Amino acid sequence: MLKAVVILFLGLVSLGQCAPSNSSTQATFRNPILNGAAPDPYIYRHNDGFYYWAKSTGNGIEVMRSRILTDFRNSERRVVFNAQAPYGALWAPEIHFIQGNFYIYFALETNNDNANHRMYVIRANDPNNALGGYSGIVKLTPHDSDVWAIDGTVMQYGNGRLYFIWSGWPTINAGFPQNLYIAPMSDPMTLSGPRVLLREPTGRWETIGAPLDEGPQVLEHNGRTFLIFSASGSWTADYCLGMIGIDGLRDPLVRSNWWQDVDRAVFWRNDEQSVFGTGHASFTVSPDGSEPWIVYHAMERPDAGWEGRTARVERFVWNPDGSPGFPRPAGLWNDLETPRGQ
Repeated sequence: MLKAVVILFLGLVSLGQCAPSNSSTQATFRNPILNGAAPDPYIYRHNDGFYYWAKSTGNGIEVMRSRILTDFRNSERRVVFNAQAPYGALWAPEIHFIQGNFYIYFALETNNDNANHRMYVIRANDPNNALGGYSGIVKLTPHDSDVWAIDGTVMQYGNGRLYFIWSGWPTINAGFPQNLYIAPMSDPMTLSGPRVLLREPTGRWETIGAPLDEGPQVLEHNGRTFLIFSASGSWTADYCLGMIGIDGLRDPLVRSNWWQDVDRAVFWRNDEQSVFGTGHASFTVSPDGSEPWIVYHAMERPDAGWEGRTARVERFVWNPDGSPGFPRPAGLWNDLETPRGQ
């Protein structure tokens, strides 16, 4: 009997040694990814393993570089551009790597007049140094119009061509609505054709505070192209994201080739988690490239306004049809799993 007990005890010890350990747990983080106000975050992951964020700072642009997506507090940074009179009111810079070089796109006004907002671009002097010097500004103007324009982004389409997509007014002094437009590019600093209307704010969820579509961002997956955009007033709790798309590499300059989803937002406020004004997103991937992540700003209070916008990141998924599946935005007290490879 004693021998049997000893054998049983040794067997249990052996099983315990082979059992998986519960001592290691998944690392977590909490939003926001930077202290203080950080609206309109655009983060790009380069092939050097760094995440680059071109952030507005007063009337300048500060480029930050970090290997950690979830925390830019101690990132390397440098102011690479400062607007000089008569330019001002610099909004929503985006840093892109196109055809072997870094470009930063942003909106500026002239003579302290919002109606004079237009899109501009600068190019890195050294294609291997996004935190170095940049060229002088170049204005991006469609061939057929010189009208208010903000939030420009570049679509590097599957047909090998470049297209510029932005938010603009229909006429010179319209004020509203803000529509989405597209124009062809001959190179990263030149528009080469007239603008084409892609989207007007018509859904109820696009017109809270003002009829407004802005902040277009391109997502490509499994041969499908999606345009995620922000809708309603950015100063409201109902600022949200919508989506249109194009399939089969159809000509993006033909509006009817884009399917439109007018009935719903795809990413919106979460009152239970105290998340409001979820908009102006960009998209990146985890350090190992296996996970898609959304970068966006939001407020903790519905009345926090522009100064209450902080930058946040969350993982999303791809639906079976190839479209993005976004989570309900999580509150700042939630522990979220860190990106794979971080």
